[in-house]
Amino acid sequence: MSRNRKSSMTFGSLKRGPVLAQSSFTASPFLYPATPDSSERGTRPVVDKPTWAMIPQTRQRAMLSDARALYAGSGLVKGACMKLADYAIGWAWQPTYKGTDGRFRAIAEAVINGWMDTCDIRGRGFSWRQSLRTACLSLDRDGDVFAILTTDPETGGPRIRWVEADRVGQPQSAGAYGQWATVPNAPETAGYAGMKCSCGVVVDDNERPVAFNVMPYEGVSVPYVWNLIPAESVVWFRDPQWFSQVRGIPSLCGGILDWYDLQETVAAEKIAAKINSSLALIESNETGRRELSKEAIGAANLPTAGKPGTLEHKTFERGLIRWIKTTGKIDTHKAERPGNGWLALMEHLTRSALMGMGLPYEFAWDSSKIGGAGVRSMVGQVGRVIKTRQEVMDGPAKAILLYAVASYMRRGDIPFATDWWNWELTVPPIYSVDMGRDSQNRREDFAVGIRSLTEILSEESISTRDHLNQRASDYLLAKEISDAQGIPMEWLLNPNKVQPAPEIVAAPAE
Repeated sequence: MSRNRKSSMTFGSLKRGPVLAQSSFTASPFLYPATPDSSERGTRPVVDKPTWAMIPQTRQRAMLSDARALYAGSGLVKGACMKLADYAIGWAWQPTYKGTDGRFRAIAEAVINGWMDTCDIRGRGFSWRQSLRTACLSLDRDGDVFAILTTDPETGGPRIRWVEADRVGQPQSAGAYGQWATVPNAPETAGYAGMKCSCGVVVDDNERPVAFNVMPYEGVSVPYVWNLIPAESVVWFRDPQWFSQVRGIPSLCGGILDWYDLQETVAAEKIAAKINSSLALIESNETGRRELSKEAIGAANLPTAGKPGTLEHKTFERGLIRWIKTTGKIDTHKAERPGNGWLALMEHLTRSALMGMGLPYEFAWDSSKIGGAGVRSMVGQVGRVIKTRQEVMDGPAKAILLYAVASYMRRGDIPFATDWWNWELTVPPIYSVDMGRDSQNRREDFAVGIRSLTEILSEESISTRDHLNQRASDYLLAKEISDAQGIPMEWLLNPNKVQPAPEIVAAPAE
């Protein structure tokens, strides 16, 4: 009994007693347990600085490179980004005037519709909708994108010059390449000398962006003079996550380690799969080496006679019978990779990586395993992600639109209106996996007054004014045809509610 008591005390002192307590908690008098307080924990990075200090230009460009490499080399990554852009932007975002000036509406909407095809400084082929869709992709792939407001050198009309994330930065000649740099006093930096610059963004004392430094195509490695563009001439698309953040962070970087683990693990498993696919038979013999003698392998077209201790080698259509020694053995190769455990790990990594983008696994990959409640939860989550992206894109897109409207008003192409700024941009239909049920819900909500016609039509990317004008045109056309044909209008407008015409019974012959 004493032996048992002694052994239990020894066990307790080694595993649960003063040794663990002393090594874990007595090394630091502070309340919060930090990493150095215990040797039993791994090290953790120190991230107690402003975001601009933790993401200098070197790190910002490393994130840009990693995210672009993932987008270019992974079908899953590219597909997830494109699906989000399709549902958030698609081919909608039609500018629609919401004010009360009818003359302004008629002229302005016609002018802006023409501008949408030539809004890019590069000319036709880079339309308004295509540019916004690419800008949405840039938030996931690059972190941010810049639209410089300019004019056409030939016509003087408003144009956009799109600048991607790698073109905005500070030159090495600025000095502190990693952290805040000071804008030098030079003719090309007039008005900004002495201000701070990080990753190409010049800020004032309130850390408000006042200018952006656009670099040449050669990149940051080429020394050159500053090329500052005032912030008033630049529309910045980004989705900040920190108040101290200077540049945009690609959403793909939220799960960068999981993305890399997926790529490396899948690449290694592909090699194993190729090896397994190339092996058909396994031969066991006395030497453990490849047998090249005639007794082991018969030539395909040479006659051979049966010999003691061997199988006769014969050719046949598209195949052969292999000789082996009596003591040898041939088995088929069995491939058992990848196993279920590996597949489960890949699904876990994929889920984690996609959640770094805010997207559920079932939206980007496979929704076959979730039931009705799970599908509704997933649809709601995806809807919120899409709505958030649309809100992020709406402000900068409207700023570009209003620049175009104001430019055409200054040129005299569009008349002035007191509410010239009152525009909206349509959005694509909401994400759904059951369109019939959603349509029924919208009809019921409209019937009881919970939702307005404008709210419902906006989900289908339809302008309320255009819809009502079309209904009025349909009514007038139906009235014209009904009067000409002598039939009730209900037969044309509401065929489901039309009562059948009474049958005409011929009078009996006398």
